[in-house]
Amino acid sequence: MAGYSHFRNSVAGRERYEPIYLNQFEVIITPPPAIRGKIGFGGSLMLEHVLKVTNLPEYSGSGSAVAVQKYKFSDRIYAPAKPERTYHQFDIEFEINLNENNDNYIYNALRAWSDLSYDPLTGKQGLKIDYTGPSTDSASVYITQFNRAGSIFREFVFAPVFIGPKKMTETVLDYTQDNGIYRLTAQFSADTYTESRVGQ
Repeated sequence: MAGYSHFRNSVAGRERYEPIYLNQFEVIITPPPAIRGKIGFGGSLMLEHVLKVTNLPEYSGSGSAVAVQKYKFSDRIYAPAKPERTYHQFDIEFEINLNENNDNYIYNALRAWSDLSYDPLTGKQGLKIDYTGPSTDSASVYITQFNRAGSIFREFVFAPVFIGPKKMTETVLDYTQDNGIYRLTAQFSADTYTESRVGQ
């Protein structure tokens, strides 16, 4: 038995183990070289507008269904022979502002990146080297989690990465909204990623 329900019987309590706060994270987005001059990608502006990140690769294992064999009516199962997929897609939600020039700078920056693969206004389609950048200067998304003192305990680097193919959140204009602020969710797709964790 672990002991009675008391602070002294909790190792995590006695040793002051810190909880993981879900709002202690940062996101650094590096777009492909062709659009790095956009205002929205300058300095920490993009980070200032990030609300949340979802669909990070939390799962262990391959994500595929198990392989099943039979002995009469009994099943035995095995790890699958191949993963469900080897790329990863995740979402970042932003709040959107206008600057002093009335520039919708976060939307315009993300839209410029999306337009590198397909521009709906002209029909132009880009090559992967355009919308992810060359191998020597790839677009990337760097996500860190840290404790309240700022010490990083987990980090992801997604690269090469591009926006889409899911569309960004549409602008829904609504006279009945009281204080509705435009929030935009963009999907990011990465061929691969690295992950490092303290104690892994």
